[in-house]
Amino acid sequence: MRPVEPTRPEVAYQRQRQSPDRLNNSPRRTYDLLRSTLVTSGGRPLLVEHELTDALSASRNTVRAVLQQLAREGLVTREPKNGTRAIGALVLPIDELTPVEARLLERRPLGCPPLVRDRLNLPVGWTVLLTEAVLLQDGLPLGISVNYVALGEEQSLDIDEPDVIHILEKKLGLRIGGSRTTIGAVAADEQTAELVGVEFGAPLVWLEDVIEDDSGQPRALSQLRLRGDRVAFSANAYRTA
Repeated sequence: MRPVEPTRPEVAYQRQRQSPDRLNNSPRRTYDLLRSTLVTSGGRPLLVEHELTDALSASRNTVRAVLQQLAREGLVTREPKNGTRAIGALVLPIDELTPVEARLLERRPLGCPPLVRDRLNLPVGWTVLLTEAVLLQDGLPLGISVNYVALGEEQSLDIDEPDVIHILEKKLGLRIGGSRTTIGAVAADEQTAELVGVEFGAPLVWLEDVIEDDSGQPRALSQLRLRGDRVAFSANAYRTA
C-alpha cells in the first residue's frame, strides 16, 4: 500500500474555501484591503457592515470577523449604538525624513564606540551622542527611537532635543542630504513592551536609518521599534527603463 502524500497547503486552502456569494470572500484578503484603506485614507470614518460587504466584495460574516480582528488590534473601536470607527494610524513617508513628536528618555555621550564609528565612517577625533526617546502621536506611544549622533571635534554635547532630525538641523546646523533605510521585524522585549503599551513578545516594526549630511558624510544612526497597529509607511517607487 502506497503511503498517503501530505496535501499541499495551497490545495488544502482551496478545499476549505466555501463557495462565496462574494467574489473576494477571503478573510486574509479582506483584512489586508480594509486595513490598508483605513491607514492610507486618513480620518476616522464610520464603518457600516452592509456597505463594506459591497465595497470589499466579501460576505457579511467575513467583514464582521475582520472588524473584530481590527478591534482587537486597536485599529477600530466598536461601541453599541455608536457603530465601528477607525482609530487612524500615522503614515510615515519612508522616502522622506520627517520629525515626529518625542519624549526624551536618556541622553549621554558615548565617546566613539568602534562599531558605531565604522557604521558612520567617522573621522578621527569625532565622538557620538546617544539619545533615546518615546515617539508619540496625540500623546499615545508609537514606538522607541535610539539615535547615535556623530559630533565633530568642535560640536557641543549640550543637546536635550529628542528628535534626531531636529538635532541635526537645528542644534548642529546641518543640511541633511539623505538616508539609507532598512526595515525588518522584532519581538517586543519587556522594557519596550511597557514603554509603548504592547504585550511582551508582540511583533514590532524595526527600522534603521543611516542619515547623511549634504556632503555625504553619515551623521546619525537611528534605530526605531514601532507599533505596527499605529504606524504605517509609504514610499514612491519608479521602474527604470
